Amino acid sequence: MSRASDFLIKLQTEDGLSLNTIASYGKDLELFEKFLGEKKIALKQVNPDVLKDYLFTLHQQKLKPASIARKISCLKNFFKFLVNENFLISNPASNLQAPKREAKLPKFLSEEEILKLLSEAESDLRLVCMIEILYAAGLRVTELVSLPLSAIQREGETLRNYLLVKGKGGKERIAPLNKAAIAKLIEFLKVRTESPWLFAGHSPNKHLTRQGFHKMLKQVAIKAGLDPNRVHPHVIRHSFATHLLNSGVDLRVLQELLGHSDISTTEIYTHILDSKLKELVFKHHPLAKI
Repeated sequence: MSRASDFLIKLQTEDGLSLNTIASYGKDLELFEKFLGEKKIALKQVNPDVLKDYLFTLHQQKLKPASIARKISCLKNFFKFLVNENFLISNPASNLQAPKREAKLPKFLSEEEILKLLSEAESDLRLVCMIEILYAAGLRVTELVSLPLSAIQREGETLRNYLLVKGKGGKERIAPLNKAAIAKLIEFLKVRTESPWLFAGHSPNKHLTRQGFHKMLKQVAIKAGLDPNRVHPHVIRHSFATHLLNSGVDLRVLQELLGHSDISTTEIYTHILDSKLKELVFKHHPLAKI
């Protein structure tokens, strides 16, 4: 399906989507192509009924609503691209409805658990530096491991208290650093491997992988006496957001810090705050035990 290849190239060169998102869309289109091949249906023959049959097969596979929603989004954008390229006259996917997603609250660690992680990681300067930055700035794991050395901002020989991060869609934002993160960063810069990346992988020309960092995090979680299934990079990002919101940070400010393009994405953390407040009322209210 060469049209699919053209579409994926367009997502990268024109829309600036992340490589991870493009890879996911690529797999979604491969799955759809396989379905069309089994049914002996050409791309130009696809209509709303064909798409309904395809979605029915996805539901039979018991895929999660979030996974089906992404596949529908992929098809909508793909067929819109085909219309814009004059390959099709109309978009057969335009009326597809995504399934309702379950509203899952982000998992997070307590401040005490974050401190345990940092304490246990102290002997590994690179790891403790990465955790400090992740927790101080609330970065996505991909943003963290792929930080170029140029992300560090200096004023003469002094490090400024923020990083310049390139997030989703190539959008740049300022990621603040606290004193603890800056202190560890200064220490790490003295001993790090010479590389264009702040956190080099096995080769100086490549940065540490997400999987590599995740594995390191699991190992230190076990040493810290924490359930390793509860500890992964995105949980630390959630912890950053939750702790800031609990401290009274404005939701719009939090949106900027997290690099969310839509405030509705950030609003999920208010549900955590609501749950925490309810828990406090039920636990500490004078009439709670009556």
